Amino acid sequence: MRPPRDSDAQDGQFQRHAGELLRFLTRQVKCSELAADLCQETWLRFQRRGADEVGNLRAFLYRIARNLVIDHRRQQQARPMEEDVSVELASELPGPEQIVGDVQQLGRLQAILQDLPPHLRQALLWNRLDGLTQKEIGQRLGVSESMAGRYILKALEHCQQKMDLMP
Repeated sequence: MRPPRDSDAQDGQFQRHAGELLRFLTRQVKCSELAADLCQETWLRFQRRGADEVGNLRAFLYRIARNLVIDHRRQQQARPMEEDVSVELASELPGPEQIVGDVQQLGRLQAILQDLPPHLRQALLWNRLDGLTQKEIGQRLGVSESMAGRYILKALEHCQQKMDLMP
């Protein structure tokens, strides 16, 4: 029969190594909360075993801690990876509010484009929708390349100014 254990003595022996054990466990698992849990479990296993049965206390505590890290890693590998459901359920399509807002903004832009003089509107549409260069637009409108650029710029400024004023 074993003599009763002195838990205060065991606690003191463990506390001498607790800080370095916690740092070791934190480096191993890269999570301070998990490391603290594993350090607590190391203490519980040490307490069950008793210090009188241990030759090199520090080595014994590190062996317990290392085994706990190995057990934790095995459990993590055995579990199926938890997937983030919110990422899987998120749609790339715009929501109803976005669609309504976009339709309203498109309606405002169409009204603003109708207010433009025809040559400015045509220059802007050819440039932005058809991808024509300023030189090509100038040739189609019978003006210089720089004048076609000014038409596009005036049209853009007009549209931006009117869109900024609208709610």
